[in-house]
Amino acid sequence: MTRSRSAIGPLILTLALALAACATSQSPGASPSGGSSPGASSPGASSPGGSAPTGSAPAASEPTASEPAATAAYEGTIDWWHLGYAPGGATASAKLVDAAVAAYKAKNPGLDIVVTGIPFDDQGLARLDTAIAAGNGPDLFRIASDRLPGYGAQGVLSPIDEYLTDEDKADILPNLLEGVAYEGQHLAWPQWVPPVGFYLNNSIFEAAGVDIPDADWTVEEFQQLAQDLTGDNVYGFATYMGPASVNELTLLYNQGATVLSEDNSTYTLNSPAGVKGLQVLADLFEAGALPPDSTTIALPDVEQGFIDGRFAMMTGGSGSITNLKANAVEFTVLPPPIGDAGEAVTVGGMGTYAVPQKDDPARMAAAHRLGRYLTSAEVAADVPGWYLAPGTRQSIKVSETTPEMAPFEEMLPNVRFMPLIEDWAKVDSFIHPEIQLAVSGQKSPQEALDAIGEQVTPLLGQ
Repeated sequence: MTRSRSAIGPLILTLALALAACATSQSPGASPSGGSSPGASSPGASSPGGSAPTGSAPAASEPTASEPAATAAYEGTIDWWHLGYAPGGATASAKLVDAAVAAYKAKNPGLDIVVTGIPFDDQGLARLDTAIAAGNGPDLFRIASDRLPGYGAQGVLSPIDEYLTDEDKADILPNLLEGVAYEGQHLAWPQWVPPVGFYLNNSIFEAAGVDIPDADWTVEEFQQLAQDLTGDNVYGFATYMGPASVNELTLLYNQGATVLSEDNSTYTLNSPAGVKGLQVLADLFEAGALPPDSTTIALPDVEQGFIDGRFAMMTGGSGSITNLKANAVEFTVLPPPIGDAGEAVTVGGMGTYAVPQKDDPARMAAAHRLGRYLTSAEVAADVPGWYLAPGTRQSIKVSETTPEMAPFEEMLPNVRFMPLIEDWAKVDSFIHPEIQLAVSGQKSPQEALDAIGEQVTPLLGQ
C-alpha cells in the first residue's frame, strides 16, 4: 500500500513558498494564469519557493567527453534571471538560490554568477520575453514547461541536446525528458514535476468505518467511496476545474483520453475515453458526492475544505503536503484510480531551466552546465531544501527526508503532460468552461467535449 500518514506540527515555511512548486504560467506573450494556490497542480512550476527538506543524493558525475569542451573553457559572467528572486537572502527562496550560487562558484571559481530577480506577474514575464526575443536577455532562466513552445516557435532557445551526457540520458526519466521536447529538440533542463495525486482524509475514512484503499484502486472503487463517504456536511470528493487546472483531467486521462493526438495535429478529448471520464465527474455531482459549488470553487477552497473535514478526498500536487502537515491533518496520498488506461496514469507540469541563444558558444555552454547542476542530484546534496517537488532524475529522492513525497515519486513514470503547443493557453481556456457545463448537467459530456473541439480544431490548422 502506498500511504502517507502525518500529524506533525507547523513547519517553518510560509504558505506562499510552499505553493511555488506548483505555480503556472502561460505561453510567451500571454498572461500568467493568476497566482498559485494551495496544492495547485497546473501545467508548470516557475519559481522555486521555499526550504522544504530534500533527500540526500549522490554527487553528479563530471561531464563526459560527450559534452562540448567549451563548457569548461569559459570564465566570466553568467546572468541568471529568476522569477520572484529577492537579493540578499530576503526570502527562503532567495536563500536557496544564493546557496546554490555559492556552492557552484566554489567549484567553478572562474565564473561570476549574477542573479537578477524579476516579478512573477504579467510585467515580469513580458520583460523576460522581450529581452530574450531581442537577444539581450539572461544566459539562464527558470520557466514552466508549458511556456517552452512559444520560445521554441521563435527559435530563441539553445536546446540541451548537444549538452546532454550519457549519464544525463540514463538518469532523467524518459517520459519527463520528453516533457521538454518541441519539434524534435529538447528545449530546457527538466528540474521537477508535481504530479496530481489523490489525497484521502484519514479521519473521515475512520469516522465512516471505511477502509483506505490500496494504490491499485479502480475508478469504480473511487466512485463508490466518494458516495459512501458523503454525509452530513461532508462531500466525498472535490477537485478544482478552473483556468489552468489539470486536476480534473486526471479522471479523463486515466481512462486513456488525451487532449490532442500524439503529434498534436488532431483534437481527441471527445473520444469515448474522454466522455467516460467526464461522465464520472457528472455522475458524482448528480449523486451529491461533489460540493454544490464544484464548478466555481476556488483552488484554495478545495484544500481548505479538505483541512476542515468537509471533503473526504481531493486532487492536489505535492505542494499540498506542507500545508496539510502544518494543520495536523492525517492523510493518505494515492495515485489516481485506475481506469481503462490500465495503469495509474496522472498528469502534471514541470519546472525547467532554459538557455537563450547567444553569439558566444562558450558562454552558452557554461550556462548549460549551470542548468544541468541546478537540476541534478549534486545540487540536492549541496543545498538542502532545493527540491520542493519530485525531481526528474532517478538519482534524486526527495522522499528520503520528506516521506510523504514517496507516492508522488512513484507516479513519475506515468505522468502525462498537456500538449506542448504554442497556443496551449488558448486551448486551455476552452476546456474548463465546457467541463463545468457537463459536470453541472447543463450539457452531456459528449456535447461539452465536442464543443471544445469546435473551438480547438481551427487552432490546429484544420
